[in-house]
Amino acid sequence: MDCALKPEKGCWLSGGKVNDYAWAYITGTNWIEEEDVCYENAEYESPIIAQNITDILKDRAIIDFRGQSDLVPESDSVYMRGFDTRNFVTAQDGLAIEKTGGYWGGHFVDFSLIPLGQIETIEIIPGPHSVLYSGKALGGVINIRTKVPERHETPEADFKVTTSYRSYNTQNHSIDVEGGIDWFDYGLLYQKYRTNGYLRNTESDIDTISGRLGFILPSDGYISLSASYTDKETGQPVANDPDTDNYDSDYPVVRQEDVSGRWKDPDRKPERFKEPYSFRFNMKQPTPIGSWTLGAYYTYENQVFDFKDKDEPQAKTCYTSWGGKIQDDIELFDDHLITVGFDTAQLSSRHTRKIVESYAGFIQDKWDIIPRLTLTAGFRYEDISINWSNWSSSKGGHYKDPAIQKEYIERDYHQIVPKSFLTYELDDLADVLRDTSLSVGVSRIWTPRSFCEV
Repeated sequence: MDCALKPEKGCWLSGGKVNDYAWAYITGTNWIEEEDVCYENAEYESPIIAQNITDILKDRAIIDFRGQSDLVPESDSVYMRGFDTRNFVTAQDGLAIEKTGGYWGGHFVDFSLIPLGQIETIEIIPGPHSVLYSGKALGGVINIRTKVPERHETPEADFKVTTSYRSYNTQNHSIDVEGGIDWFDYGLLYQKYRTNGYLRNTESDIDTISGRLGFILPSDGYISLSASYTDKETGQPVANDPDTDNYDSDYPVVRQEDVSGRWKDPDRKPERFKEPYSFRFNMKQPTPIGSWTLGAYYTYENQVFDFKDKDEPQAKTCYTSWGGKIQDDIELFDDHLITVGFDTAQLSSRHTRKIVESYAGFIQDKWDIIPRLTLTAGFRYEDISINWSNWSSSKGGHYKDPAIQKEYIERDYHQIVPKSFLTYELDDLADVLRDTSLSVGVSRIWTPRSFCEV
């Protein structure tokens, strides 16, 4: 069984209790499976210095990597349990990442835009059985946890410089500074990645700057502020057919009939440019009525698609998104953990045109029925508003619904969704069953966003 998926009760990692699922830690280039969580002395070391999260996720059994080349970070290159990025949730600190750039119908999640230096753990939840996330999580959830502020007994400033070079002129360089004093914690990272790529016209050049500030609050609470900026330029793979005059033997053969019309001529050199940035806020504060967490974010991403043989860009897009979440975890007696909360998110185009807006409330009870049997069940209410395109450019252009003379039509959807997940631990039955469990989930699946462009 993939230990990153196995529910663990009461395990401890670096002094922090994990309530829901087993975790895998990222330290430098390693994906470390802690001894008391997964397999004894189990440790996985990547043969390369990871450039982005995809370099780590692609080795998990539940993840299917479908990128054209792992040298060039692409959008939507990861599938989960057979579902593409439209049908599982990618979240950062429990807040779902909305569509990030590109045209309608694609480019949903670009993992290269999440700074690797800010990440502490990655949580993988299989299936649509958690009320903490939206109904589009048909395949499950990838929740990326960023670093939590730490108290420093003495002033600290740790510098780390890494560099690597490998085939296809692939270079990965980074400078990481972390430290703090007393109740103040900080981190700053610069990363430079470039490659000539494996396929023709897949040169990439990516610069990322990210930083975070943390403040320790009374009663072991904290506030964390983070920001990131990326300058990314990538080439689109093109045909490299030996039957044509412009064939280049330095690259693998890609027949013209195997690519779409736009990518048949390598001399056109299609490229994508983007300069996205994001801001995030996280807060946690234990109180007599539970442990409260609060999160909020704002992201901006533009993208320009261009051919070298054209004077003007062929397409420009601009997306903004914001969201927030408040949650309270309440321990009742010794065997119940009650979670209540509310979340909201909005995705817009060019700052002005709202595409989708959602509001949701949830309540969940994690009940330890017996030491080896746990039931997690609850309800989620979602209210979603979507502006659907009512315009078709075919046949000279026309409204899809002639009765409504508007380019976009707003539709509202709402539903109460019950979810449940029962887990039976087999660890103490036999040595061969260590880190093994049986789970059954019974949940309602509902979302108006599963196969749409938003």
